[in-house]
Amino acid sequence: MNAQLNLFANLPPPLDKPMQFKAAQRPIWTEDKAKLIERYLYYFVMITKHGAYIDGFAGPQYAGKDDAWAAKLVLGSKPAFLRNFWLCEIKTKKVAMMEALKASQPLIKTRTIEIVPGDFNRNVAGLLASSGIADKTATFCLLDQHTFECEWQTLVTLSRHRTDYKVE
Repeated sequence: MNAQLNLFANLPPPLDKPMQFKAAQRPIWTEDKAKLIERYLYYFVMITKHGAYIDGFAGPQYAGKDDAWAAKLVLGSKPAFLRNFWLCEIKTKKVAMMEALKASQPLIKTRTIEIVPGDFNRNVAGLLASSGIADKTATFCLLDQHTFECEWQTLVTLSRHRTDYKVE
């Protein structure tokens, strides 16, 4: 083959001025991420048929964007095999929103939803110790922080909590 392949031979000419882009009208990445988490947990409970859910930074990222609120989507997911929820948040306004979310949930026998106000980084060890989550209970912990709230020691604490069945 003597002919040389030129990948750039048929490119359009350069633009006279730079392209202009508009800012996103809504936080689509957060909305998509929340839906991905909800879908992942759907498969999680289809496999385990039970489970516990801990959300370290559970408040909504954006007020009025319920489709982007992972905790709300997870609480509403079906089948409702997740039985125990710990929703943690440091910001008082978001804690109030989570309390309202909890109050709006239908009563499901043997289901508990605990709102844990305060710094998850400081509360995680105590939460794990007092939670009563059995060693073999499939446990999922979401650390979807708004910016950089999660500390490395929090991950270490979660990873060392159990030896056989790790917190996912």
